[in-house]
Amino acid sequence: MTETKFCYCCRIHHDQTQMRLFPTRQGYRWRCLRSIEAANTSRKERDAFGQQQTEINREAARRAAEQSPLLRQAQAFAT
Repeated sequence: MTETKFCYCCRIHHDQTQMRLFPTRQGYRWRCLRSIEAANTSRKERDAFGQQQTEINREAARRAAEQSPLLRQAQAFAT
């Protein structure tokens, strides 16, 4: 099993080899290489990256919301 770290920037877990400690005002935090590289591009490209990540996060939240009632229902049948 591979080790993963949570990226504070894109809010998902990545393989540890894709993560770097990044200095912030609150101290060092783990950040993925993809988000670090995206931050070093033009404003237009950064905005596109942010929009893409927002869509990924929305889709993940939608899937989690769909699964929640199914899990509750399965738990009710298990008891």
